[in-house]
Amino acid sequence: MPEPYFSENAMKRLLAALAFAATLLGVAPGFAQTAPDPVATAETKSTLSVANAMINYGRSNKDALAMLAGVQMMVTAAEGTSIESGGKPMDLGAILDEAVALAPEDALIAARADELRDAADTKTRGACYWEYWCDWYGYCEYWYVCY
Repeated sequence: MPEPYFSENAMKRLLAALAFAATLLGVAPGFAQTAPDPVATAETKSTLSVANAMINYGRSNKDALAMLAGVQMMVTAAEGTSIESGGKPMDLGAILDEAVALAPEDALIAARADELRDAADTKTRGACYWEYWCDWYGYCEYWYVCY
């Protein structure tokens, strides 16, 4: 009797390969959806860096409006996450208090600080900084680190 075109073992291998391929096709989109958007991440890092600079500018030049703008940028960029600086939670409420203390007679500054206070109290992460890092081979570079 002639042997069939496909033997039983070859058919089993074919079905196993098809099942494996179908599994991979079903799993791959799940991994792709969890990858962060690099453009959005870079934009957020840049916004947090500018916001931190604005707060520092406001402190050094006694400009309450710059401090409020920096806090607003941080709250907007954080989008539900927390903001930290140097591994410690950043107290945006204290920054708002500083801004109000710089302009105690300005009712608009106080009103804007009160509007930002609720959103700022829930955010305590996100300040980023550049860190100089060297590996075992003597290659050194700057890394942008965010907590």
